[in-house]
Amino acid sequence: MGFLAHVFLLLCSLSAPALGQMGEMDRFSRKPRPIHKDVPYLTCATCKQAVNEVWKLADEAREASKGRQKIGEDDLIDIATALCDPDSDEGEWLLYYDVTQPNGRGGALKLEKQEYVGECRRECRTVAHACSKVFDEHREDVAELLWKRNPDTPEKLASRVCTKWAKVCPAKAVPADYERSDEFWMPMDEDSWKMRNMEKTMNKLTQQNGAQPVKFVDPMGGMMMGSDGWDEEEAGGWNDPVMDMMGGMMGDGDPYGGLDPYKEVVEEAPEL
Repeated sequence: MGFLAHVFLLLCSLSAPALGQMGEMDRFSRKPRPIHKDVPYLTCATCKQAVNEVWKLADEAREASKGRQKIGEDDLIDIATALCDPDSDEGEWLLYYDVTQPNGRGGALKLEKQEYVGECRRECRTVAHACSKVFDEHREDVAELLWKRNPDTPEKLASRVCTKWAKVCPAKAVPADYERSDEFWMPMDEDSWKMRNMEKTMNKLTQQNGAQPVKFVDPMGGMMMGSDGWDEEEAGGWNDPVMDMMGGMMGDGDPYGGLDPYKEVVEEAPEL
């Protein structure tokens, strides 16, 4: 869907309350659901990566504040609060990670960093949920340690947060019969990147003025993003409809068809 079409649908969504259509619009705009069965086996790796990210963000904030007011603990709490939100600048790191089970049934689940940002579908929301399970409880404590710069390395901080406090590391063993349903990795195209940034900008303005947040809607979102009609708790488990569709089109079960899935990507996306 093109960028102008997204803007048109946004305008439609803003008029929906007056038309009494919020229930129908919500069907297209709600966020994808996490795959909850995966969360226990991802939380350790996610926690360690999240600590590395918040450490980098704190360093960047200190560098940006040089010559101005010194960064305070409250600023670091704000960073830690937004860290697990893939719709925020601080949570953008979540868009780079794909969840895999490279050794198949019974094998460990891995976070594999991709070269480009991807659409935040169910796997992305699963990693975000795993991140929130730790940082919702410990964000203020993490901010205090970052402010004191003690521990003095991200590895030591990860040990404190993930092992001592949250007790999510070492990683939970994957049962021998556990085999997850994979999700098709969808790199984010330029129109989606522009839409995402416009939505973030508009929501900052609405927040400043006490207005309702804005959400761009996409009639294909329910199917493409995994937010409508599929649930891993259903009989037979959950299968990514995009993976099924792409595999069927290719005829050999390979949803990528041997092609580079990153042929059309967002050049403006920052490197992490």
